[in-house]
Amino acid sequence: NGYSITRQCRRLCEEQSDNITEGTSSSSPLVFSDVNPDSYCTISLIGLYGNDTHAFGIVNTTTLYAAPENITFSSVEARSMIISWDEVPCSEQNGPVTGYLLYYTNTTFSDTINITGRENRSYTLTELIQYTNYTVTVSAYNDVGTGPSSDNRTQLTEQAAPGVVSNLMS
Repeated sequence: NGYSITRQCRRLCEEQSDNITEGTSSSSPLVFSDVNPDSYCTISLIGLYGNDTHAFGIVNTTTLYAAPENITFSSVEARSMIISWDEVPCSEQNGPVTGYLLYYTNTTFSDTINITGRENRSYTLTELIQYTNYTVTVSAYNDVGTGPSSDNRTQLTEQAAPGVVSNLMS
């Protein structure tokens, strides 16, 4: 008389999935209320008259809950540096990350760089001022909006070699 419903869902940014089995003999609709945003689910119905399986995607994107972490500086020189960061944890993405906003500033200048693509998690800043502190934050964004900013990180650029000495008197 009854049937069994098996649901298997995974977030698109995760490899593994949960496997939840729901069993009921009621004819009323069954509502799954705990499916994460940006998930892919397979529903199997095993009943009195046979089996049926359906797959569907959940596209319930909301803004991101967390900021990129572990901002690092590398190849720091007098006029350039590379900034890298880790991806927002999958459980905090709430939809596919589509890009990042890199904010950087010194005492006289600030700028924002839009970096498109979820895999692009580093950027080379150029035309910097030698021996100057730069403060950097990064935010991820998706189709709904921009998530929170990372903690501020500061890096001092290197000194450059002195220029050519001129106007020497003999």
